[in-house]
Amino acid sequence: MTTTTWRPLAACLLCGALAGWTAQGWRKDAAIAALQRMAATNKTTAATELAQATVRVLTLERAAGTALAQRADHLTQEQSHAKTERDRFNADVRSGAVRLSIPVASGQCAATADAAAAASDQHQTHAELDPATAAALDAIAGDGDDATRQLNACIDAYNTMRDTYHVQTE
Repeated sequence: MTTTTWRPLAACLLCGALAGWTAQGWRKDAAIAALQRMAATNKTTAATELAQATVRVLTLERAAGTALAQRADHLTQEQSHAKTERDRFNADVRSGAVRLSIPVASGQCAATADAAAAASDQHQTHAELDPATAAALDAIAGDGDDATRQLNACIDAYNTMRDTYHVQTE
């Protein structure tokens, strides 16, 4: 091959390579632009879904907080009412309006296995409790009642949270 035939062929090949390179660049740029648009769309969609999920969770949290606050108020009211009743009972015991007594075995075992003997012992002897002992027993019973109310409130709070957030327990 001569230089005169070689140069136009090289020029053609060079022009073809440049045209191919340019066309490939345009396709690459178009593909990158499409990927960028798709990424922006996905990012916007994800941000919207995150915002909606956040709103749902915050709404659930507010509702659960309100329910727990209502349950706490109810517990406070129950405890206040129970304390009022206990105070009234203790005042009645101290004044003598209410008298407490316990059965006392008179010469025989208090726990009778024979039902006929127990039924025939209708007039059992009783011992009256002094007001301080009655108040102490009432305080013990009141503490137990308060603990039961508090445990029931805990159970209610647990159930509220489970139902609010749709948690399945095994």
